[in-house]
Amino acid sequence: MIFKRLIILFAFIQGSLALANPFLPFFNKLYKAHQLIENKDFKKSKEFIFKQIQGKDSNQCIAWYDLSRIYENDKKFDSALIFSEKALLKLFIQHQKASEAIKLDKRYSLSLNHFNDLITSQVEKLYVLNRKSEPNLLGKKNRNVFYAELFSSLKNRVQNHLLYKNYLDTSTHEQVKNIGCVIQLEWSIQHLQYCEDTIEFKTVLASKNINIYKGYIDHYWKNIEKNQQLKNVIHLKNFYKVIEDTLFKTAFELVLIENKEQTYLKFIEEYPNAPQKDNAFNLAENIAYLEAKSANSNSKYEIFIEKYPKARHRAQIDYLRRYLNVVPVPYLTKELKYVYVDSASSETWTDSVYDFAYPYASNYHKKWHSNGSMLVPGCALVMKFDDFGASDFFYIEKDGTPVNQKTYDEIVQFSTNMAFVQKADRHGIINSQGQEILPCKFQRIYFDTSLKLGILFNGKSWGMFNITGKLITPIQYSNILSPFSSITVNVDIMELPKVLIAVMNDNLWGYITLSGEKAIEFNYKQAFPFKNGVALVETTNGKWMYIDFGGKQVSKEYDLIQDLESGYSKVVRITEGKKKYGILAKPFGSKIPQMNLTHAQLHDFGRTYKIKYQSDSIHQEFKEILSPIHDDIIFTINLHFNAFAVKTPKGYLIYDTSGAIICKNPIPNLTVFAQKLFVTKEKKQVKWYNYKNNLMSNLSFEEINIISDHLVAGLTKGMWNIFNINEKSLTILNEKGMIYKDFEAIVPSEKEGYFMIQKKGVWGLCNENGKVILDCKYQDIYFTDNINNFIVRIPETTSNEESSWGVINTTGKFIVDPVFEGISFEDFSGYWLVPYNEKNAWLDQKGNLFAEPAE
Repeated sequence: MIFKRLIILFAFIQGSLALANPFLPFFNKLYKAHQLIENKDFKKSKEFIFKQIQGKDSNQCIAWYDLSRIYENDKKFDSALIFSEKALLKLFIQHQKASEAIKLDKRYSLSLNHFNDLITSQVEKLYVLNRKSEPNLLGKKNRNVFYAELFSSLKNRVQNHLLYKNYLDTSTHEQVKNIGCVIQLEWSIQHLQYCEDTIEFKTVLASKNINIYKGYIDHYWKNIEKNQQLKNVIHLKNFYKVIEDTLFKTAFELVLIENKEQTYLKFIEEYPNAPQKDNAFNLAENIAYLEAKSANSNSKYEIFIEKYPKARHRAQIDYLRRYLNVVPVPYLTKELKYVYVDSASSETWTDSVYDFAYPYASNYHKKWHSNGSMLVPGCALVMKFDDFGASDFFYIEKDGTPVNQKTYDEIVQFSTNMAFVQKADRHGIINSQGQEILPCKFQRIYFDTSLKLGILFNGKSWGMFNITGKLITPIQYSNILSPFSSITVNVDIMELPKVLIAVMNDNLWGYITLSGEKAIEFNYKQAFPFKNGVALVETTNGKWMYIDFGGKQVSKEYDLIQDLESGYSKVVRITEGKKKYGILAKPFGSKIPQMNLTHAQLHDFGRTYKIKYQSDSIHQEFKEILSPIHDDIIFTINLHFNAFAVKTPKGYLIYDTSGAIICKNPIPNLTVFAQKLFVTKEKKQVKWYNYKNNLMSNLSFEEINIISDHLVAGLTKGMWNIFNINEKSLTILNEKGMIYKDFEAIVPSEKEGYFMIQKKGVWGLCNENGKVILDCKYQDIYFTDNINNFIVRIPETTSNEESSWGVINTTGKFIVDPVFEGISFEDFSGYWLVPYNEKNAWLDQKGNLFAEPAE
C-alpha cells in the first residue's frame, strides 16, 4: 500500500515537472529563478542561477538566458551579450531532441525567436548607450564596426555549429531528426545578416558623403544584377532606394550652392535618373539666359538658342535680339507716371505704366546699391501702389513682362546676387534670378556672404540656414551668437564665426558646428564668439574664463572679463568687496587682430609665431601683463598705437602691450578720446599722448577732433588746423600751390582717406596727404561711383538759404550743371534722380533729363 502511494506521488511530481504546475518551484531551482526574473527580482534570481550553473544545470540554455537578462537589467551589455550567445548555442544542442524543445516551450514559453531577439536587442542597446556617452562616435569613419563584428562573429559561430554542419552535409533533410531546429538556425543566420546589413546601411546613411553613397550603390547594384536571390531581399532593395534618393538629394544640394550652369548640366549627365534633373535643367537654362541677356549680344543669344533650342525663355530671347540696341529708360509723364522709352529716340518702349521705375540692369555691376535695382541682370525694378496705397516692388523683363508673380514691400540688396525682401512685416531672401531662397515669413534674418550661411528668427527661436535656403539646424535656439549681440535691425549682413557658433538652449549656452551639430555642451551662463581659437564664457557660478574649441579651460578664472578688440582683455578680481583691474594678453597678443579664424589659419599663425596651437600651449599664452590689483585701467585701440593707462593716487601711468611703463610721470585728468587717443585737460587746454616720444604733446588746444588713426584736428581761438599724431602740422595745398590754414571746421568725410575743411561757411575736400581736391565753395559735397566726380550743392549769391545741385569733377568742370533742387546719387549707376514736377525724374551722366516738360 505504501509502495503504491509512493508510485502515485512520484508520478504526480513528474507530471508537475513536465507541465510546470504550481508545485514546480519546489523541485526545479531554474524555474524558480526564472519566475523571480519575471517578477523583476533580479538580485535574488542571480543568486539561484549562479549556484545552478556551477552544477548540473550548466548545460541548460534557460540558465544562461536568464543570466543574460539579469546583466541586461544592470546595463552591463558587454557581459549580457556573452551570456545570451552562450544561451543560444546551448539551445541548439537541446533542440536536437524534440522533447527538449517541447518542454522548454511548455515550461518557460520560450522559443528560438526569444533567444535571437534577446541578442539583437542587447547589441542595439549597447550601440545606443555608447552613442549617447560618446556622441562624436557618429563622425568617425569606422563607426558601427564594433557592432557589425559582434553580429558577424555570432553568425559565424552559428554556421559552424555541429548541428548546422550536419544539416548542410546531409543529402536529404529528412535524415536530420529535428528539421524545425535547422530551419530556425537558418532563420537566425538570416536575422543576424539583416542586422549586419542594417548597421552598414545606417553607417553609410550617416556619412553624408557622396563617394560613400556611390560605393554602396555600386556594390549592391552589381550584386543584385548578378545574384537573382538578392533581387528578392526586400530590405536590401529598400536600403538601396533610400541611399540612392539620399545621393541624389545631397548631390543636388551641392550644385545648388555652387549655382553654375555647368554644374547643373554635369548633375544631369551624372544622375540621369534623379528626380531633380528637370529642376537642374531649368536652373541651368535660366543662368544661361541671364548671362546671354547680360552680355546683350547677338552671338551670345545664338549660343543660347543652339544650346537650348526649346528654352522656356525663347520668346524673350527673340524679343531681345530684335531690339538689341535699344536701351529703355524710365520716363516721367505729365500724369506723373513712369513709362519706358528708347533712350536714343524717346519713343515708347512698352505700354505698361508704373508709379516708380528704375533703369534696366543690363550687366552684372561691380557697384550696386542697397535698393535692389541692380540685382537681376537685364531686368528692371518697378513699383506700383496697391489698392491700399502700399508699395509693391517687382522685377520686369526687357519686354515688360514680370520675372515672376512675387511682389515685395521693400528690397534690400546685400551682395552682388542676393537681397533681403519684406512682405507684411516679414522677411525673406531672393537671388539674382528673382527666385526666393527664403520665403517672407521670418522676423529677422542675418547672412554671412563669405561663409554662405545665415541665421534666422521666427519670433520665438533661432536657427541656421545655407545659401540654398535649407535649414541646417531646427529653429529651436532661444538666442544665438552672444548674449549681447548688437542686432538692432531686422535684416543685415554679419560675419559669423568660422568654426563654432554660440547658441542658447534651455537658458544655458553652448556651441554648435557650422553643420549644426553640437560641439560643446550647454553648460554656460553666457558664451561669446570664438576669436583666434578661444572664446569668453561665464560659468553658472559667475566666474569668467576662456575655453578652446574642445571646451577646455585655457585661462585663469576671473570675476569679470572685458574682451578688447586689440588682442587683450580687461579683467576684474573682487578683493575685499572692491573691483581690481588688470590686463590679460590672449594668444598672438597684438601680432594680429582678434580675427575670426579657422583651424587651418590658426595653425598657420601658430607656426609663424612659434605657438603650438593646443590647449596646454594656449593656456601658457594667456599672460597677465598687468595684474588685477589696480583701481582703474583705460586703453586705446588704434591702428598705430595700443597702450594701457593705469590709475594711481597721483594720476595715470601709461604701459605698453608688454606691461612695461612707457610714461613714468603720472598724468592727471587723463581720459581716452573715442578709445583711440589718450588726452588730458589742463587750464582749459587739451593735450594728447604722443606715442613717438612717449610724452604728452607740446601742442595744446581748446578742443581736438580725431580725423583718422594718425591725424588730429585742433581748435585755437575759434580756428581749426590739422596735425599728424606726432605733432607735425599737415600742410594743406591746392593744385596752384596755395597754402590753406585756420579753418572754421575740420571733420572726417564719408569716405576713408579724405576729410572736409570749411572756410567762410562753405566746404572743401582734402585727401590725407593734404591735397585740396575741391576748393571751399560748396554747402555740401558727396562722393559718386566715379572717384573723380562729386555731387555738390552751390549756394546762391543772393541768399545762402537758396541753393542748387550739380555734378562736378576734380578739374572744376561741371558734368551736370547746378540747376536742380537736389540730386540723389545712390539709386542706380550711370543715372541720378532729381526733383522734377513734384516727383523725381531720371538724369543720365550726359545731363539728359527723361521727363515731359512741366506745364
